[in-house]
Amino acid sequence: MGRRVQLVCLANSRKGGERCIAGMELGSKNWIRPISRRLSEAVSEVERKYPNGMEPRVLDVVSMRLSGSKPDGFQCENWLFEPTVQWERKGRIGWNDLCRLEQRPSGLWINGHHSWGGVNNKIPATREDEVSDSLKLIRVDAVQMKLVDSRLFAHFEYRGSDYALNVTDPVYEEKLTTGGLARRRLGESFITVSLGKEWYGYLYKFAAAIIEREEIESGGER
Repeated sequence: MGRRVQLVCLANSRKGGERCIAGMELGSKNWIRPISRRLSEAVSEVERKYPNGMEPRVLDVVSMRLSGSKPDGFQCENWLFEPTVQWERKGRIGWNDLCRLEQRPSGLWINGHHSWGGVNNKIPATREDEVSDSLKLIRVDAVQMKLVDSRLFAHFEYRGSDYALNVTDPVYEEKLTTGGLARRRLGESFITVSLGKEWYGYLYKFAAAIIEREEIESGGER
């Protein structure tokens, strides 16, 4: 039986030509990743738009109807959404509200494996059984954004470990690629880190959303 939920959108990230949406349910603070019934599980432009035609933004409170839980291994947060019920924007949260959603994991799953351009950004699929979830919301003091051969990486330090993760946040991708900047330093920020399914023997970590304190508190459009 389906149910209607309100979640704080904490990622509207690129996934092929569609999007991967993720957020925390108001009240329970449980992660929810609404997925479609298509093979890609991604959310299309038509499916995610509000009645006024606008796109869900990170920190929006979004109302949607879920038709059932559909966990897939460590991606335990996956829920099928009902595509016949249009999503609605019910409000928006600020920085202080976001701080109450902060998670403080001891690390970002398993470290010690790096790809070209990345640092601690992948996990051997042979160790998948050691992973029990796929979404984290962490706070960092600073983020160094670097564009390398058209690929954007977020460099940051968390709990004594360095990370460089591929960015799938289209807002920051556009800011750097259209602005012609090869790098940009951000101050205190939250990062939504997502762990993807196996790809050529590895599970990759992505910076699915970056939420900069200065940008939010200045009233800028995230």
